[in-house]
Amino acid sequence: MNIDPNTALARAYATSDAHRTVVEIAHSGDRGNQIKHRHVSLSTDQVLERSQRADGFAGSLRSGDSAEVTYDFSNRPETGATTSQFTETQKGVIRETLNNFSDAANIRFKESANAQSHHMQFKVDGSFKWQAPWYAPVSDDEPGRVQVTLTQSHADGLEKPNNFGRHVIAKAAAFKLGLPDPTSATPENKYAENTLAYTVRSPFLETRSDHRFNKTHGEDNQYSSTPMMDDIAIMQDKFGANLQTRTGDTTYGFNSNADREVFKLESVDDLPVFCVWDAGGRDTFDFSAFKQDQVINLRSGSFSNVGGGIGNVSIANGVTIERAIGGAGNDILIGNDSDNELEGGEGDDTLYVKANSGFNRLSGGPGKNTFVIGANDSSASFENTAITDFVSGKDKLDISALRAAHPQLTVTQKYYPSHNLTLLRFDFDGDKKDDFMMSISGRIVRSDFHP
Repeated sequence: MNIDPNTALARAYATSDAHRTVVEIAHSGDRGNQIKHRHVSLSTDQVLERSQRADGFAGSLRSGDSAEVTYDFSNRPETGATTSQFTETQKGVIRETLNNFSDAANIRFKESANAQSHHMQFKVDGSFKWQAPWYAPVSDDEPGRVQVTLTQSHADGLEKPNNFGRHVIAKAAAFKLGLPDPTSATPENKYAENTLAYTVRSPFLETRSDHRFNKTHGEDNQYSSTPMMDDIAIMQDKFGANLQTRTGDTTYGFNSNADREVFKLESVDDLPVFCVWDAGGRDTFDFSAFKQDQVINLRSGSFSNVGGGIGNVSIANGVTIERAIGGAGNDILIGNDSDNELEGGEGDDTLYVKANSGFNRLSGGPGKNTFVIGANDSSASFENTAITDFVSGKDKLDISALRAAHPQLTVTQKYYPSHNLTLLRFDFDGDKKDDFMMSISGRIVRSDFHP
């Protein structure tokens, strides 16, 4: 397993406290070939391999099947049952939850009473006991036709974001698509990623992997209605990735233009719980209205702590989000290997990118901010990182990883008064050629470097 140079430097205590802290956070979601949360950690590839060997539910889609599932809404009670109708709003929520799955993979949910061989019928039953089978074939003769039953309280709550009823719909969709129960993928269920943070199919809460889907301990738990990163990986392995989903410039969070309700935030009281699949464009995580200290991690396959949650927002493998906007807390923003734009907002923020990871623009905001520049692989091409609002005497520039990674490092500094701009040129290997460059607003002095 390749180790990021920053991880190696941090483990050797060769860099600053700020660098070590941000690197630990940036790589906290790394998985495979280790013990995490007292269990063996599986990489995404290992989860895929085990899922290919595990059996899905009877009557579920198999690889090679026509990737279309019909569905309808039942109003017919069983003997002794009390069945009510879904409202049109509740039906709309169910439709959108199913569409969250179609967004990620080449599958289709079609509303039709003319059931095909693979069909889901949704029902709300006031007398239903949750201990009873909630996902079951309509008959033994037609295992591909399944009925999904919600209690009355779960149906009533469908209009609320992150309600358990929405989660039931998502779990049913995953099972119908042939995604196996993760408890069958590994003996005794004992792998670290078998939690709701990684898959809607897990019987284990996200707290098992040290995530938290509520703002504070003691609040009602929130649940995802989107497929999570392992669900998305398995679906795409079976049916192929949907490369038509949100190919434009999409904003997730506040000021969202996303086409799904689950990705939109309206109030500081909202708590996002979702995993993003996005097929292209220049995309943004906007969590600017929150006042809590947040971690916004743009690395593919990573988790972010948003709005008081822990690991409640994640990015599917293969997805690139380029821009992050923090809020009023002391936020940590972590870039990826694309052209990033990181905006800290209010608070004393830490912004982290690696040298030559892309053309990066960093804006800390009005607080006392620390800009941490990580080391990169020697093969990375020459790029510029710009800090647009550096304030000498208040903000700090941390290049400790570059000093540790390149013992021959020399830094040439020049201030251009006409532009109120400082250029820093970095020669990593002593050959008197520029290997990396930074442009910084204002004049920077020696005491602005940290440590």
